[in-house]
Amino acid sequence: MPTPTPTPSSLPEPLFSNYPAEANEFRFHWSAAPGIDLTGGPAVPLRAYLESMRLAAFAGGDPSVVYPGFMHATPENQPVSGPGDLFQLQFVRPKTRAQYEANGWKYVERQVYGYQPTHVLGLEPLGDHYRATLCLGAYSVYQNPVNDPKKFVSTAADESTGELRAGGRDAVQVWRIELSDREPRAATPPSALPQPQMGPLPAPVDDVFGNWFITGISQGELWGPSGQGEDVETPELREQCEAAMPDDAATRRAMATGFHKAPPPHGDPIPGWPAASG
Repeated sequence: MPTPTPTPSSLPEPLFSNYPAEANEFRFHWSAAPGIDLTGGPAVPLRAYLESMRLAAFAGGDPSVVYPGFMHATPENQPVSGPGDLFQLQFVRPKTRAQYEANGWKYVERQVYGYQPTHVLGLEPLGDHYRATLCLGAYSVYQNPVNDPKKFVSTAADESTGELRAGGRDAVQVWRIELSDREPRAATPPSALPQPQMGPLPAPVDDVFGNWFITGISQGELWGPSGQGEDVETPELREQCEAAMPDDAATRRAMATGFHKAPPPHGDPIPGWPAASG
């Protein structure tokens, strides 16, 4: 059987190691509630996991763009096909391109621009694991509309009309992620990172997951067993997440709607990743 010829890429070369070309002009901006250290402990694998999930989504379900160690820190996805199946295990790993396109969406190779504010509202120990409540701002993440690549539109809007999707709820999202450093499925022994995980790079140089393992995720959807699932997002959490964003409501709406001549400046990654692993 002849080897298929790869489709030529329209993207530039990646500017950073472990960071896809789609995100050359995009950065993650993290913040946290008082008492939560973003540069050590469970916040480090949490950051690496969420960033990997978002980058894979930007790349249209390409699993190769996740950070080093992602696959050993996550279980295989488990479909919800019957009573008792857990919603939070459906998409612990990224959706594939085939899964995206099964719903009529067609992947078009393109870059993302701007920044994503992500606030750790809570990171609490629960037994042998941690539960993180995250506030994710998608209003400042931009792409070029397929039908007009000279303009820019927020990923929270319909790119054909510029109008907000989901009644505006996509602009600020509430996520829940659980993780554990005592999970027997983790493939690597316990290890301590040699330095605080902050620096000038948008992606880690090496595996920063260590022995941490992701045990569940909900992107604002249901949590728990099928038939008994609970909503992750509550009105109180949504209010807190919107208040945690660095941009006020009027600014967020202006950024998330319509078509723009330029994306918002991405700035530096916050807190970023060290330039060397040692």
